Amino acid sequence: IRTPMNGVIGMTDLLIDTNLDPEQHEFAVTIKQSGEALLTIINDILDFSKIEAGKLELETINFDLRTTLESVSDLLAQKACEKGLALILDMPPDVPSAITGDPGRLRQVLINLTNNAIKFTAAGSVTIRVRTASANETSAKLIFEVIDTGIGIPKDRQDRLFKAFSQIDNATTRKFGGTGLGLTISQRLVTLMNGEIGVFSDAGNGATFWFSAQFGVSENRQIHFVESQFLKNERVLIVEENPVNRQVITQILSFAGIPHGVADSAENALEQLSTAEMKFTIAIIDFQLPDMDGLALAKRIKSDVATQNIRLILLTSVAKRGDAKRMQATGFSAYLTKPVKLKMLINTIAAVAGTAGNQDQLLITQHNLREAETRRKAVRILLAEDNRVNQKVAIRTLEKLGYSAEIAENGKIAIEMLKNSDYQIVLMDVQMPEMDGFEATTAIRNGAAGEQNKNIAIIAMTANAMKGDR
Repeated sequence: IRTPMNGVIGMTDLLIDTNLDPEQHEFAVTIKQSGEALLTIINDILDFSKIEAGKLELETINFDLRTTLESVSDLLAQKACEKGLALILDMPPDVPSAITGDPGRLRQVLINLTNNAIKFTAAGSVTIRVRTASANETSAKLIFEVIDTGIGIPKDRQDRLFKAFSQIDNATTRKFGGTGLGLTISQRLVTLMNGEIGVFSDAGNGATFWFSAQFGVSENRQIHFVESQFLKNERVLIVEENPVNRQVITQILSFAGIPHGVADSAENALEQLSTAEMKFTIAIIDFQLPDMDGLALAKRIKSDVATQNIRLILLTSVAKRGDAKRMQATGFSAYLTKPVKLKMLINTIAAVAGTAGNQDQLLITQHNLREAETRRKAVRILLAEDNRVNQKVAIRTLEKLGYSAEIAENGKIAIEMLKNSDYQIVLMDVQMPEMDGFEATTAIRNGAAGEQNKNIAIIAMTANAMKGDR
């Protein structure tokens, strides 16, 4: 039942990127949003059915917590931006990131809570926060919070929240939709993670949904980022009105050992930049400041002889077409979209530090940073997929990312194509006729496609994600 819905959503997504007139674009966006809403309902009902039947069990695998949290914030950043909300990810560097557990189900709970927070918040911010409650060499208990500045929940109605098919009141159902299953499913998943879930809220004063979960701790892996000889010689001014965002950026710079200061307004920033005994070399500027926007502040900095050589990094909630040219013309060396990510920010500062004195340097963005980090090669991709709609969605999506792919309609054909041509990656559908993805992958690993392909990267694609699939 998920497969046709994924086809509808995927093809609509591609349609939105074509040359539509405004009315057609609005219709296509509505179709996509309705399809996503229906898919959410389908997933909720299927998950709830498995839970009620006692058939839902968690995986235990190694995963990176920071990457999981960043994927949640990336997924929901656009939705928050459309409502003018700041979406903040607050994970201090001392929280263990290399852990064992079920990342898919953790992500599901976080997406559900964050989605709800965005849905019920008209102005302000939504913060995803994680802290360590306790930890030793083999396990860690973590506390997750999703904090919003929304409408809040009256205390006399909070007992309904975790009941199946229940919402605060009928008006909520009519206005915001949904099945009323999301929090019930989240509660059951958290219980399976040996944790608890709850809420702190008053009507009109926002809400904090929290849950605890128990994880295993993997071998300690350090966070790797660009090593730069320039970092220790830099001094960074953080210009950010939001105190939580300031704290997040401060934690990151402290972790990297980068000297820094903070300013909560443009005027305060200008004062510090011109009077500080230890001169700042880089300024990280939020686009939305209380007294002037980030572009106006950049123009002031670049027009003053005393500060014109300071390199500028812009933080913005959304990147729009044409931004790169506009930002570079204003004097920015780089711009990043929120939420702020540890590795991306440090790598950006390192890259900006390396451009000192180079006026012709291209604007640094998270996109060309990723390209510089991966040095994308001419990668040949084999797509093993029998569904024609899924083939089209995958091929067009890969084309948009700058890749090309060839199609095999089942596992047998995929093996033959691997024998006769060089590929670097296989995208393997799990369910196919004649030979499914499991059989094909086993055969490839056993040398059926040649010794050269025994260790080729194979990425599984499935609509089910059942226990044991990993």
